[in-house]
Amino acid sequence: MTLIDSLPPRPLEPQELTSLNRSEAFDLVVAVENDGPARGLLFATDSWVKGAAYADESGWSVVETVELDDGTARIDGLQACESSILSFQDDENEE
Repeated sequence: MTLIDSLPPRPLEPQELTSLNRSEAFDLVVAVENDGPARGLLFATDSWVKGAAYADESGWSVVETVELDDGTARIDGLQACESSILSFQDDENEE
């Protein structure tokens, strides 16, 4: 099962985000939004960070993946993925 397959076909409620953070599959899962249902998510493990975004027409998509290594810190991966999510959401709002 892929990351996207494990998400419901809609934005995530805050309690669902909390459940993802409690799972052992990820070190960290955070929403890009400050409140309400999450339409942008950052997933992090020891080896990668992924940014996923929800669009009404197409559902969830992984919009960025950053591999973590000696040259790429987690914070850099999180920032790159967040930027990609925000860009994806801006593009969706223009349509």
